[in-house]
Amino acid sequence: MNAAALLAAARAQRVVPLFYEPDAGRAADAVAGLAEGGARIVEYTLRGPGAERVLAQLVAGAPAGVVLGAGSVRDVAGARLALDAGAAFVVGPNGDPAVAALCAAHEVGYVPGTLTPSEMVTALSWGCELVKVFPIAAVGGPAYVKAVRGPLPSLQVMATGGVTPGDLRAYLDAGVACVGMGGELVKKAWLQAGDVAALAAATRAILAEADAGGAQAGGARAGTGG
Repeated sequence: MNAAALLAAARAQRVVPLFYEPDAGRAADAVAGLAEGGARIVEYTLRGPGAERVLAQLVAGAPAGVVLGAGSVRDVAGARLALDAGAAFVVGPNGDPAVAALCAAHEVGYVPGTLTPSEMVTALSWGCELVKVFPIAAVGGPAYVKAVRGPLPSLQVMATGGVTPGDLRAYLDAGVACVGMGGELVKKAWLQAGDVAALAAATRAILAEADAGGAQAGGARAGTGG
């Protein structure tokens, strides 16, 4: 999944679920629940030892039409592990031009973590079409996105870090391409209990809300000429 394809998929889904679960069986249940709820791109974060092995199993057993990406990739070593595991895209908490180059060579989309406008513009110069703004809730949430996109109107933002279902509409109104949503959607209790049905229902609901909110936000921007 190259950078353009990743951007198109992220914009279409609007909410990218992300999670970490060290147990491969529970992680597979999580992907099954997300897929049942309608998610087609899912981020599995490489936050623990051996996480790349779990990712490889998730990729091998992914439901039809579902692609898995690797999150929490900080450097080239981590990116190589992610690519070897079959990650369809790579997401970082930070940005690294060497990771960008490696992913581009493999035609795998890279979403670097950024915070300042300078970091965002630098990431664009690496060929990244979607940039992660993290941790978004700590720096103003939707208001920060709106302020940044004023001088950078074509910037495609994945807002991540503290995003909740309750403020999804505000992020869409601010012009994000998508949001990354972790524990507020993929709840730890559901993972531990293997509650696929609860996760599927929550995913279905948030994606429906994203569709409705995105359509309204798009219509509002079109109506104002923005």
